[in-house]
Amino acid sequence: MRKIIYCASLMAFCACNTYAQSTVTLYGRVASGLDFVTNVATPNGQSKSNFRFGSNQYGYSWFGLKGDEDLGGGLHAVFKLESLFTSGTGQIPPDTIFTRDAYVGLSYDKYGSIWFGRAMSLTDETGWYIDPLGEQVGIGVGNFAFGRAWGPRSNVVTYNSPNWAGFSFRVQDGFGNEAGNFRGGRQFSVSAQYTLVNFAAYGVYEEVRDANGKFSSLYAASREYMVGATYQVGGLKFYTGFQQLVSSGQDTVADSFNPSAATRSQQEWIGASYQATPALAFQAGWYHGNVNHGGGTGNLGAIGTTYNLSKRTFLYLTFGEMFNGKNSAFPVETADSQPLPGHNQQGGYIGIMHFF
Repeated sequence: MRKIIYCASLMAFCACNTYAQSTVTLYGRVASGLDFVTNVATPNGQSKSNFRFGSNQYGYSWFGLKGDEDLGGGLHAVFKLESLFTSGTGQIPPDTIFTRDAYVGLSYDKYGSIWFGRAMSLTDETGWYIDPLGEQVGIGVGNFAFGRAWGPRSNVVTYNSPNWAGFSFRVQDGFGNEAGNFRGGRQFSVSAQYTLVNFAAYGVYEEVRDANGKFSSLYAASREYMVGATYQVGGLKFYTGFQQLVSSGQDTVADSFNPSAATRSQQEWIGASYQATPALAFQAGWYHGNVNHGGGTGNLGAIGTTYNLSKRTFLYLTFGEMFNGKNSAFPVETADSQPLPGHNQQGGYIGIMHFF
């Protein structure tokens, strides 16, 4: 009898441990380097070059915690807390501690996962897949949209489907929490991707409304459409994509990024990356942007390279040149150091990134 009781107790203990298995992981990355930009507009209407410390040009530094608890039967409880910081100063952005992710949810092997809380936008993820420069903060697909696709979305519920024969989709619905105005500050997006051997296709739609429920800002409160595809042959990977932003003609307000109160912006791009050796890779892209209502046009050419010192550490170097039309003032580095209208601009950065 004692043996039976002992075995039963041991089995119960093991079962409890099985159902209570959980993991918590601390992770992050740090990027730092040097940055140079020409023809930066100054308050007195002149242009000057800027040589500076580069914290986030290649990519943001961040740290985070993520956890997974096995609830049994394929069901898991998950959470993620992730925050940005500036490596040059050690500062965390002032708006909140966990600037990228702060969600908790459930994941089931057969039916996907659902998250509740602050999470990265679906447009941000899609841009990373289809940008030949890997959606760098400084130079890449974000330039002609002033980073419209980037960043987190607050007060959202996010559903992530499983993969069905290469197809998957995600849905994200954000609540503005405006009393008496359900549309105020709301966000909604849906994305899908399909992969078949060496080919992959991506698409995403997102709408972000202002506090009044309007599409009043081309680069902040508007509708966004983005599609793209990649094709890989050995170490060579080709990219192409299209992005369009649309705001409301009767509600759009002019701002520093959109002085002409344009209601439509679009860009197209092509590019390629090449893995020359296990350590050495090259990237190149050409981007064309066009804004209506006299917002102007522009072309951006960019090249870059990375060299892996280890599995966790690599060196980076990226250079780009922005060719602005007569009325346009697109920056060579996204949403930073704009030139005077009609002025071209060159920029580049070099540095090191380490993952932990």
